[in-house]
Amino acid sequence: MIKVAIPKGDPKEPESDFVILSSNSDSITEGLSLMKSQIDKELVYGHNNSILIGENLAKSNIQPLLEFFVRRPDIQMTSYLSMAKPNAFEVLNFKPAEEMVSGNFLKSFFDFSKTESPYIDSLFLFDAYRRETEEGINIAMPIVEKKKTQLAVDQIALFNKYKMLMELSSNESETFRLLTTGIYNGNLNLRNKNGIYVINLENGKSKYKLIDKDRGIKAKYMIKIKADIEEKITGLATISESEIADLRKQVEDKIEAEATNLLSKIKKKEIDPIGFGLRYMSRDSENRNMDLWDKKYPKLSFTIQSKVEIKGTGLIQ
Repeated sequence: MIKVAIPKGDPKEPESDFVILSSNSDSITEGLSLMKSQIDKELVYGHNNSILIGENLAKSNIQPLLEFFVRRPDIQMTSYLSMAKPNAFEVLNFKPAEEMVSGNFLKSFFDFSKTESPYIDSLFLFDAYRRETEEGINIAMPIVEKKKTQLAVDQIALFNKYKMLMELSSNESETFRLLTTGIYNGNLNLRNKNGIYVINLENGKSKYKLIDKDRGIKAKYMIKIKADIEEKITGLATISESEIADLRKQVEDKIEAEATNLLSKIKKKEIDPIGFGLRYMSRDSENRNMDLWDKKYPKLSFTIQSKVEIKGTGLIQ
């Protein structure tokens, strides 16, 4: 299926129209040729900026798709790749209230110059193909879900070399972003004896190193976060310095526990979207190869150390 924008005569009109072309064929090439007979315009694929893969197809085999797209010189290697839920037609057929050019609404989810969400992990076509062909790393693809009246992009799908194996929840997607590219303006809910708090994770970054010793291999993570107390849901009493110190320790413990649980969960699926294997093989040693890593990865352990700086309680002290 292809979503084609229908241009308006008046450029000041915010409303955009589109038509969805579709065909059922044995190959993508034949399908695109059949679609040309359904519209009176020339299909120029260089204008395409988003590629959607339906959920059912993502669970079967996406390798032929990636091979086709990267081999065509007229398709941008910087096109955004995502999984459509429940299917590609539902997402393509969504029409926002206002949109200057049809299709830009979907692109704006992944363009960080327009939006920055702690749950969205953008994936370019060239990076997806690299992760599909390179040893030691797997695909992590954002999920675009069509709900009743809106599109939501707050989950990430994890793949092996050819199909999706697991979906991360919204909280797990935020943790995954923290462990990989970092997050901005995330949030964390905490509850203790003094009430319920909402912590704004203003900036979070992480780095890790692999330690390979005779007793086993370990991934040692260091996470640094700058945060502030954005909201206290119960009670309006002034937040003391000792209370802030307790909250900082509580945030650190929660982040370390969530990161450890997520990494262990991913390891059990025998996939590696973070690229531990690629990091391991990049080190200079004759004994380090993919076969050796495959034997060591199931025994990989994780050590998470977080350092949280709570700068204050927002504008009101």
